[in-house]
Amino acid sequence: MLISEETLKAIFSKFQDVRILVVGDYYLDAYWYIDKTRSSLSLETPWHNNPVVNQSYSPGAAGTVTNNLKALGVGTVYSLGVIGEDGFGTTLLSCLEERGCITEYMFKVSDWVTPTYLKPIHRGYEDVATEGPRFDIENQHRMPTNVENKVLSALNECISQVDGIIIGDQMTHDNLGVITDRIREKLCELALSYPDKIFLADSRTRIGLYRNVIIKPNRFEAQRAVVSNWDGKTVDIDTAKQCAISLSKQTHEPVYITLGEDGILVYYNEQFTHISGIDIKENTDPVGAGDSVSAGVVSTLCSLGKEHVVESALVGNLVASITVTKIGTTGTASPDEVLRRYRSVYGRN
Repeated sequence: MLISEETLKAIFSKFQDVRILVVGDYYLDAYWYIDKTRSSLSLETPWHNNPVVNQSYSPGAAGTVTNNLKALGVGTVYSLGVIGEDGFGTTLLSCLEERGCITEYMFKVSDWVTPTYLKPIHRGYEDVATEGPRFDIENQHRMPTNVENKVLSALNECISQVDGIIIGDQMTHDNLGVITDRIREKLCELALSYPDKIFLADSRTRIGLYRNVIIKPNRFEAQRAVVSNWDGKTVDIDTAKQCAISLSKQTHEPVYITLGEDGILVYYNEQFTHISGIDIKENTDPVGAGDSVSAGVVSTLCSLGKEHVVESALVGNLVASITVTKIGTTGTASPDEVLRRYRSVYGRN
């Protein structure tokens, strides 16, 4: 057992005093519930319609991180991103504010599209829900220079107000999201200038470009960062360890590699710690699991200090073991849920 239940409770009690900035690509997760029993054949086309009988919306991508921070009880969460002057942007902003995020650094831009994942949930006669193929709405143009300057100015202004910064680099195409080359470079410079702050980067395709910050790729992202044009299907733990060593030579900071059901691998001060995966009996959905790990890790590091990598990985692992069981929504975990999971895995002490 890596930490006691009392220690875990003490960690959670510190979260209310923590201040975290989440900068990056904020998406809107839109769940449209379709009752197929009400479908009818169109009079004008040869297609049956999809009657949407209910809708729900939640912040996604970087917003999933903020969801989890607030659910864990983090006292102050700043959101820094760019959204469009559209209906989805208005909804996203409202969702962030409802969850208690500070949105003064969310910039509305007329020639920007609010990234949105439209997720149709189909139901039939026996009320069995099945999620259909997702519709992705993403920005197709590089951020205007004047908007990029606003983001850089906001970073300079906000950095002194927070204990930790989480970078959500979601967009797969270079320079079409919020974390452009210029903004990533600025974040790496700030991390060097503010060594007392916790900086953690999560990036689908560019994790190998970060310096001076903690990084948290999954095993496949880590392998692709180290081996260009890698197109394999599996990455074992020994290979993940070699990736962590290689990546740490560039970041000079702790490296967390998420291993799915196998848990989390941490590399710090030339030593490895493997937090084993948690056996889950319920149905699971891994979407957003990495974001919930980021929230748990950074909240804990901000509370205890950067050297407490093992405790932070354990908290992140516990949080993700809960969020993956939240089907059909952007999963979060409360401290009470995490404590119950801890007891089910490690017992009371």
